[in-house]
Amino acid sequence: MNRILILAAAAALVAAPAFAQSIHISTAGKSAEQVKAEVFKAANTLCAHAVVGATFPAEEMRVCVADTVRTTLAQSSDPQLKLASR
Repeated sequence: MNRILILAAAAALVAAPAFAQSIHISTAGKSAEQVKAEVFKAANTLCAHAVVGATFPAEEMRVCVADTVRTTLAQSSDPQLKLASR
């Protein structure tokens, strides 16, 4: 399993690239479900910043979190995390 996943908020929802952020999540000694839960929590944090001032913040937040979690897990080299991204 990757030792660290890098999570980045969906750039399409960020008005300016300067607002793009990332969070590093250690995967050492964690199950796929634990990693997925941490990725979801981090995605919520990143997306909350990305949707500030949005016309439909609740909908954009939902889409941002779902896309960020799916993309992050799909980039992992761990087969269990890749399956969790679907």
